[in-house]
Amino acid sequence: MDRQDLNSSIMTGSDRIIDHTTFAELQWKRDPFAADFFVLAPGFEKRIHLFTNDYVEVLKDIHALQCVQDLPGYSCQNPVEMLRVDNQQASIGSRLVDLPKLSPYMEACYLAAYLSACMLCCKVWRHSVMPSHVSLHLLRKLQESNGDPFWDGQIDLLVWMLHMGGAFSPKGSVHDDYKALLQENQDSRFTGKYSSLEELVAIMSQFIWSEKAYRAQVEEFWAEIHPSIKATQ
Repeated sequence: MDRQDLNSSIMTGSDRIIDHTTFAELQWKRDPFAADFFVLAPGFEKRIHLFTNDYVEVLKDIHALQCVQDLPGYSCQNPVEMLRVDNQQASIGSRLVDLPKLSPYMEACYLAAYLSACMLCCKVWRHSVMPSHVSLHLLRKLQESNGDPFWDGQIDLLVWMLHMGGAFSPKGSVHDDYKALLQENQDSRFTGKYSSLEELVAIMSQFIWSEKAYRAQVEEFWAEIHPSIKATQ
């Protein structure tokens, strides 16, 4: 029920009926034995002054998901592990949706975090319709805010968002619009910022990044944008 309500809110903009606090069994809590996982990635730590405390705490929870995904041999096949990860993702999504919509660029930050969480670990989320819808909403907010001076001082953050959104967008007009917006920024803000896939990955690794969960899609997106440059560079 909470998942259906959350999905409906994201897809249609409807008001929430219930949330992650409604049912006791859905009130996920951090594992006290994995406290080192619940920290901010360096790129967000540098920008902590831009964000509300509630958003910062969600980012820490997503970083913990990333750490779990990157554990050697982890595959999220154990039913107990899958349930815990699913509840953690549901909690993350519910809290992100409930954050105040202060500006288009801040909404883009929320949506990029939501998308990155969706694509970590849980197959139910990865193969649902939600990533496509979230990537579409993220694109719209990035297009709406593209002229905002905010991005001139947050280039690495924008690089991460555009490549995450583009890599996990469905083929078609949305995917093409991501490439067009990325090209527009490459001709202006991103000039000389990166020229190889590994330089791009170094930027994205400052934020939310998992080799296992993201690399293949980002590499494919890179190859589409830079067909004359080998992805193995």
